[in-house]
Amino acid sequence: MNTRRLMKAYRLSAEDYQKILDNQKGRCAGCDVHHSERKLLVDHDHKTMRVRGLLCNDCNLTLGWSHDNPTLLRRLASYLSSL
Repeated sequence: MNTRRLMKAYRLSAEDYQKILDNQKGRCAGCDVHHSERKLLVDHDHKTMRVRGLLCNDCNLTLGWSHDNPTLLRRLASYLSSL
């Protein structure tokens, strides 16, 4: 991830990003898959801009398309489990 973009968009230094990545053991906070080839994306609250963690592209898009709505995500998980 571009260091300048990290700081401008999230007020996150490259060292901060690395600490989060190390705490997550290089794994996506959503799907728990290790991503060694690509950088994980910064997940943040769009209202407060608070950084929540690092996600792979698929998990980041899923949260975005669901508008961070946990009720919708639980409903979809329940739907899939019932099939």
